[in-house]
Amino acid sequence: MARYSKTTLEIDEELLKEAQKALGTGTIKGTVNESLRAVVRQKQLQALADALHTVPLDLTPDKLRRQRRNRARHVPR
Repeated sequence: MARYSKTTLEIDEELLKEAQKALGTGTIKGTVNESLRAVVRQKQLQALADALHTVPLDLTPDKLRRQRRNRARHVPR
């Protein structure tokens, strides 16, 4: 069960408006809570990515260009 606390904050109003627009929220409470969820979600995703390690890619700039050219041929226009 979620616990809530009442807090007084000084919030940058322009940043709040941008966050509300980006998150699709309409209230300060909703924006703050969704922002906190997004930060936690990002941290969890980063931990998962770190746990999976990285896939070593032996790509030189030339190989990458060739792959992009080949891929572009198969894209319908």
